[in-house]
Amino acid sequence: MKSILIPTTPNVASLFRRLRLLLGRQPIYRYHVREYTMEEELALIEEAGFDVMKAYYSMVNDLTLIDAEPDDYIKLSNYRDLVKATLRRPTKLNVLRPLAYPLVKLRPSLRQLMVVVNVKSREPSPRPLERWG
Repeated sequence: MKSILIPTTPNVASLFRRLRLLLGRQPIYRYHVREYTMEEELALIEEAGFDVMKAYYSMVNDLTLIDAEPDDYIKLSNYRDLVKATLRRPTKLNVLRPLAYPLVKLRPSLRQLMVVVNVKSREPSPRPLERWG
């Protein structure tokens, strides 16, 4: 039986994190010790002995991470729904989402969430350990 690993992680190079940095704000999500780019995440996964089956940037947060009532979240399935939710509640976050959505749709590496599907192929190679005697 093969082990399968499917991590979903924030993309430190997303458009919203870049905009926050330009505005002089910390772009790192406060609940994560460290965030990664896709290349860094792939390197870590391969080092751990997994083969990458599929890696992509998910559109999930870019469409649904807005300031809305629960019923409005259920209705979000496309760009038109995102604009309608923004018009109902025009907060700063909601106004930014429809403006950024076309750009992140065209350039997936600017999306907020990364997904990597992996299968365990081997045990990781042990790293040499130095001990002081």
